[in-house]
Amino acid sequence: MADADLVLAVADGNKAALRVVWDRHITAVRSTLRACLGRDSAVDDLAQEVFLSFYRSPSRIRDPSALRPYLLGAAAKLASAEIRSRTRRSRWYRLFHWSSMAGRASRGPDVDERDALRSLREVLAKVSERERHAFVLRYVEDLTPMEVAQALGIPKGTAKRAISEGRRRVLLRARREPALVEYLLSSEERL
Repeated sequence: MADADLVLAVADGNKAALRVVWDRHITAVRSTLRACLGRDSAVDDLAQEVFLSFYRSPSRIRDPSALRPYLLGAAAKLASAEIRSRTRRSRWYRLFHWSSMAGRASRGPDVDERDALRSLREVLAKVSERERHAFVLRYVEDLTPMEVAQALGIPKGTAKRAISEGRRRVLLRARREPALVEYLLSSEERL
């Protein structure tokens, strides 16, 4: 069966066609993700996300005969989003989790990191509880918005608003803290 026919079959809800699409294209999708991310434990999860996205909206493909380029493009975009997401949160994560980093446990954080951590905790203390929790769960613990919603026991839309508002308020207050300037300069535009 040609790719164009498979796209139409998936659009009609044919799960067997989706299985054929998976079998035909999974190797190339994984290869694209590995090329973008290297050897990474997230490759299989991201590959599944590519196919789930296709399954949920096969009508997004303008040219059904271009299924392979569509899937590989989706994989590359998803890998880029993953890289941005990791970069955006890495500074905050390192600041909060310095004791678990190799070589840090024995000597503790340096003075600048201690000052930044103290300042960030002070900033977070000035943000509402829901927004503080949403910010920490999203940007420090790297949970997805859906996982934040589950963790806080709130609807996903409410969690997204709390994440957005928490981010806005944390960044607004953090800009006034000299100890956080280095972290903001390297991560603010990606946050």
